[in-house]
Amino acid sequence: MSMIRSISGVRGVIGQSWTPTLVANHIIAFTQLLESSHYNQQQKKIVVGRDSRVSGPWFEMITNGSLISRGYEVIHIDIASTPTVQYMVEKTKSSGGIVITSSHNPIEWNGLKFIGPDGLFIAPKECEILFDMADKPETFKFCGYEQLGRVERCLDANQQHVGSILSLPFLDIKKIKERKFKVCLDSVNGAGGPIMSYLLTELNCEVIGINLETTGLFAHTPEPVPSNLGQLCEIVKKYNADFGIAVDPDVDRCVFIDEHGKPLGEEYTLAMAVELILGDCGRRGNVCKNLSSSRAIDDICKKYDSQVICAPVGEIQVAKKMQQVNAIIGGEGNGGVMLPDIHIGRDAPVAATLALQLMANRHSVASSISKLKETLPTYEIVKLKAGIEGLDPDSILAEYTSQYKDKQGVIINQDDGLKIDSQDWWVHLRKSNTEHIIRVIAEAKTVKEANDIASKFIEEIESKRK
Repeated sequence: MSMIRSISGVRGVIGQSWTPTLVANHIIAFTQLLESSHYNQQQKKIVVGRDSRVSGPWFEMITNGSLISRGYEVIHIDIASTPTVQYMVEKTKSSGGIVITSSHNPIEWNGLKFIGPDGLFIAPKECEILFDMADKPETFKFCGYEQLGRVERCLDANQQHVGSILSLPFLDIKKIKERKFKVCLDSVNGAGGPIMSYLLTELNCEVIGINLETTGLFAHTPEPVPSNLGQLCEIVKKYNADFGIAVDPDVDRCVFIDEHGKPLGEEYTLAMAVELILGDCGRRGNVCKNLSSSRAIDDICKKYDSQVICAPVGEIQVAKKMQQVNAIIGGEGNGGVMLPDIHIGRDAPVAATLALQLMANRHSVASSISKLKETLPTYEIVKLKAGIEGLDPDSILAEYTSQYKDKQGVIINQDDGLKIDSQDWWVHLRKSNTEHIIRVIAEAKTVKEANDIASKFIEEIESKRK
């Protein structure tokens, strides 16, 4: 199986696409990129963290050794969430950061995510330069013995990260603690067990944990979507919990289960965060989301006289847009919340804290998380795929653009594939760079309407193969 390179870093399957040499080549290329005119970093200090995957330790040793050979000080934070690495890059004023993770991919995968000195993932242009450098190991240069780097272990990165969240001046942590929430937590044996347990304990929650051990032996398919969260749903009901929380292996996505054991919907993590910041905290400003995120965010922003600005799908795309427009909050509809007060990156501990604050604040009018959801704009979103083996995806998108561009009441956006936005529904068509598919994301007021819209487009697309 070939390696996947994208704006999310580089990923591959252990024993197939990944070799120790390839790991080292990408690490060394990253240091060369940081020292080039693109970043011009001179201090040679990098934060390294990893999720709990079984292959993590050997990735980590090669990563640290490669950095030492290039004269870098390694701030080693061991098993840690991706947002913790991002936070620590900014906190320690490091040249950059490396996260050893393959996010929600299955256990046999691992990968590398690269973080610039601003705490953001490196931009798409810089990714291409890094990948090109990694393919030219004959250009690498190394230090003599007198210039070798070293490893500095940091054992309290989780505490520093959580401490910064709980110190946010617009939060009322006392009010959260008074609620004494009973929370079921599933971290799928990824990196989230320690930091999420610590956060919830600090918020005076009773934590009932499943799959919290950082073994990397994922108890179920690790992406936190409803089809993978059956165990958590049952535990919530069994223990009569107030709600459940699930995070992915590198802890940048956070989703909720209501008190009845029903998934709230990953789109509502960002919706609750935006409702808190604009409504309860009274802040005003720009809010960023990706093009595939729910219209609920638009409705909330309209209510509070704030503007929604959309970006292509991908954390770095949303982050860059947030920087450009000085957004006060942003995120993606997959459970990712980005709060610049901490750092501009998807952050499950931030998402959880903001949701708990909203629940504590609104308890008198919404006694449960399901009641709270009823007070938010209601939409249903479906995410499906159309097979396009033998077809040209660009031609398909061009045909739809021509078909809908002059229709009254329809807005077309081509920043990332094609989004067709009408009064009652929208559909987002995105070609895949790794599969012969077009992703079809649709949203409407009901699941049936959303499914019908998505199915219509899928049938039309796949009929072209006949």
